[in-house]
Amino acid sequence: MTEVSVKETLMKYNLENKTVLITGGNSGIGKAAAIQLAEMGAKVVIACRSQERGKKAVEDIQNISANANVELLQMDLASQQSIREGVAEFLSTHSRLDVLIHNAANFDQNLKTPVLTEDRVETIFATNHIGVFLMTHLLLDLMKSSAPSRIINVASKGLVMYPNLDIEFDNLNGERKFSVQHAYYHSKLAQVMFTYDLADRLKGTGITVNCIRVTNVAIPDERLTHLPTWLKKIYNIKRKMSITPEKQAQTYCFLAADPAVEDISGGYWDETNHQVKSNKHSYNRETWQKLWNESSRLSNL
Repeated sequence: MTEVSVKETLMKYNLENKTVLITGGNSGIGKAAAIQLAEMGAKVVIACRSQERGKKAVEDIQNISANANVELLQMDLASQQSIREGVAEFLSTHSRLDVLIHNAANFDQNLKTPVLTEDRVETIFATNHIGVFLMTHLLLDLMKSSAPSRIINVASKGLVMYPNLDIEFDNLNGERKFSVQHAYYHSKLAQVMFTYDLADRLKGTGITVNCIRVTNVAIPDERLTHLPTWLKKIYNIKRKMSITPEKQAQTYCFLAADPAVEDISGGYWDETNHQVKSNKHSYNRETWQKLWNESSRLSNL
């Protein structure tokens, strides 16, 4: 999809006087979404680890969108202290939050064994689920006062390859088995369950919670430089079957801004803006509760 047709599609949305916080807004789909949201008139705050990369992304987003109302919030989702400090900074400088998009994720293909964070949580699960869980909870009061507001979580179409995957409470840190792929999709399943559970818990608050099933998206060459040659070849093959970050970002904007979904919560959405099913285990309410309890413990809430 061309830049022109993307802008034409987004013209029907207006986010003026709305504040959007998106993690990982400095690259890939997150940056594409940040640009589109800024083009729709939103105040966009991108949260990312690197101040240098974040500042460069803010400048790019401002220039491309012609919207100067773009800010950087430095935050490392693998660090609970960083999340708490980042949220405290955000709360001290912002009086509302209309849309929270949990886009950032860790899928470090170089990991061969589990790596624990300073909080003693395996780094992929820490970044992709526990960090999201903690950040959401710390921002809930502001989002309630800003209602109607929207929370958007992000999972992966790759979960269709794991129809029998369930939350492994005895393997959250990779104690029994570990691979990057398994850890990543396990964390994304947790995000799907968190979406369903949180949507249920927030009924009547004016906050909706939905999850995007991100499909194959083309990854630029500069983000592949650290990978081994064989893995680069796989990504180059996948690129031929991929959509652009700009196209996938449109689903972010659809869920962030379209009036048609203002009252829809607990949905799992594909790149065509249609609701889809997740695996059978993701609907187990007992697992939701157990995951909630364990996430609360691991995030010290």
